[in-house]
Amino acid sequence: MKTTLRQLGEHGLIALLKRRLPRGRGVCVGIGDDCAAVRIGRAAGGRLLLLKTDAVVEGVHFDQRASPFQIGWKAMARPLSDFAAMAGQPRWALVTAALRGGMPVRFVREVYRGLAAAAGKFGVAIVGGETVRTPDRFWLSIALAGEVEPAAMRRRSGARVGDAIFVTGALGGSIAGKHLVFTPRIAEAQWLAKFSVAAVSDRRIGAKKKNGGQRPPLQVNAMIDISDGLARDLGHICRDSGVGARLTAAAIPIAPAAGSLPRALGDGEDYELLFTAPAAAAQRLRAAWRRKFPRLPLTQIGFVVRGRGVVLADERGGIRPIGEAGYDHFRHSR
Repeated sequence: MKTTLRQLGEHGLIALLKRRLPRGRGVCVGIGDDCAAVRIGRAAGGRLLLLKTDAVVEGVHFDQRASPFQIGWKAMARPLSDFAAMAGQPRWALVTAALRGGMPVRFVREVYRGLAAAAGKFGVAIVGGETVRTPDRFWLSIALAGEVEPAAMRRRSGARVGDAIFVTGALGGSIAGKHLVFTPRIAEAQWLAKFSVAAVSDRRIGAKKKNGGQRPPLQVNAMIDISDGLARDLGHICRDSGVGARLTAAAIPIAPAAGSLPRALGDGEDYELLFTAPAAAAQRLRAAWRRKFPRLPLTQIGFVVRGRGVVLADERGGIRPIGEAGYDHFRHSR
């Protein structure tokens, strides 16, 4: 029997809490995805309210090398990245700051300048919060609210056998600095969601190619942001979708700061988008992406397959399971 959080792990704890906590009316997406989604009012087709909370803790998410501005930026950017994972539009934020009494006022002002800069970049208003005294570690908690159209919302659970697997940017080595200065992929996720909504409309009206053939749907079936590592976060998609994944080792984009495939698979805090889409539309998707986001690479790294778990295919044709290497708050330390 697992009696400690280290034995249970972060995923195990979430699963335990999910079984015990009430869900309530109007909840469309509850515990276990990047954001919660709830329906407000009676309109069945109306926009959904997205909710997310996230915290950064001194000594866990940042250390003394981080500037106060970077701490504030990261604290706000992390939940913004979760909104990107569900193609949502963030609107309002509440900030809880646990501060030591001896902290310089200028330090706190710079933290809030970082918070405000990240919020302002994505049209988020900081509308309130709380300040409390802490005798130990300094931390920040952000509660973020926003909205999304039901048809545009992406989840972890939509991957289908035969889908291609894509990732933005390059992976690994974020501890060298990227984890403090990353830009959430809000714009990119919303652009992908527009294609998905259009694909649904095309199917409804029976849209055809000029040659009379059925146009392959260009849509995102499942999406997540990479916070705990490629292998671990792809494992979330596979588990929630009831599928497996096969990655091509040579295709995985490795960041220069990582320098190795294992780090690209497991370092985490990349905050890039990881998603699946129909393989038949992969070429068209990549071409459209290059036109829209020429400075951000989009790489196809594998396929969704039948079965369970994630396997890695190497250059010699060997295949091995890679499990869910990555970050777990109760089992690892950064």
